[in-house]
Amino acid sequence: MIELRPGGRPEPEPAGASYTNWESVYQDNVVGIYQLAFRRVGNAADAEDVAEEVLIRTLNTLRFPAPVHNVRSYLVKTARSVLADHWRRHYAAQTAVGELEQLPPEGLSGPPNTVASERAQRVLALLPDQFKRVLELRFLRGYSVREVATEMGVSEANARVLQFRALRKAATFDQEVLT
Repeated sequence: MIELRPGGRPEPEPAGASYTNWESVYQDNVVGIYQLAFRRVGNAADAEDVAEEVLIRTLNTLRFPAPVHNVRSYLVKTARSVLADHWRRHYAAQTAVGELEQLPPEGLSGPPNTVASERAQRVLALLPDQFKRVLELRFLRGYSVREVATEMGVSEANARVLQFRALRKAATFDQEVLT
């Protein structure tokens, strides 16, 4: 397993140690890569995604036998690259959400559509209470993510996750409502 020092560098391995196959690389390093990712992103779901991407990226490039210290250095460097990509995507999404929140409410509304409104009410009725609440606050009352988080007593990040999951779940129910 990768043991990181405070500076983020892997602990040295005994001289001459090497990996002979991908399975041994995975078994020795998956937990360390996950821990590294978790410390950087702060939540388990994103850490799992980052660790998975790191391991997938290295899967095709490693050649065996390979010295342990080289493999671990490569894994850490790949993790840094994947984490940078993760944060670029994360901040790009936040920027887009921020821009949408700046739009005036009247710019988002049009004439009432009773068919769409009835369908939305049927979909909302199928959702769990927490998902229904976040969507009602966010889209029916026009609350910002910060206001939704305050109203629901959760962090802004959690409110965004709840909104995303609620929309994804609503999309699956929308197909049922249409049929």
